[in-house]
Amino acid sequence: MTSGGVKGFDSAICGFAYGTRGPVLNKVLISITYLGNWQLITVLAMVLLVLPRTRMSIGFPFMITSICSVIIYKPLKLIFQRPRPDVSLRIITEGGYSFPSGHALNGLVCYGMLIFLIRRNCSNRRTANILTVLLTLLILTIGWSRIFVGVHYPSDILGGWSFGLAVLMIATVIYDVIMKKQREKR
Repeated sequence: MTSGGVKGFDSAICGFAYGTRGPVLNKVLISITYLGNWQLITVLAMVLLVLPRTRMSIGFPFMITSICSVIIYKPLKLIFQRPRPDVSLRIITEGGYSFPSGHALNGLVCYGMLIFLIRRNCSNRRTANILTVLLTLLILTIGWSRIFVGVHYPSDILGGWSFGLAVLMIATVIYDVIMKKQREKR
């Protein structure tokens, strides 16, 4: 990424994404892109914490994982300091650096953790499967939307997902260890 070896890859995908822009798709993907904002994810965590049925099983682990996600991606952007795509290509305003995509990282970590927690805690398999598919599509669409709106390169999204997957894997292992210790105490 830093040597410019992904320029052709990024250019081809960005060109395709920009070519699909139109009034309706712009509105849809601009709305979806904000579903990866740490602010919106914080609100979701607060809702899950307020609801008594989800507070401990989903809300608390989701909140901790969400906080860790933000703590991790912000320094990464400062380490890599990759400039964003040219302002003329953007259809939303975004500041800061480009790599890795914080929205892609947050989306994968937070919605991925939500998938994990739902699959661990939802007794209705059909509901769990439907939510898994919907949240997976959301993760993918958030990533695509960041390219579409012109604030990230595809390699930024892949970088965000890669870092996010590492964080998610660590979070799920920690969750399982904590839950095992709690079961042993009973």
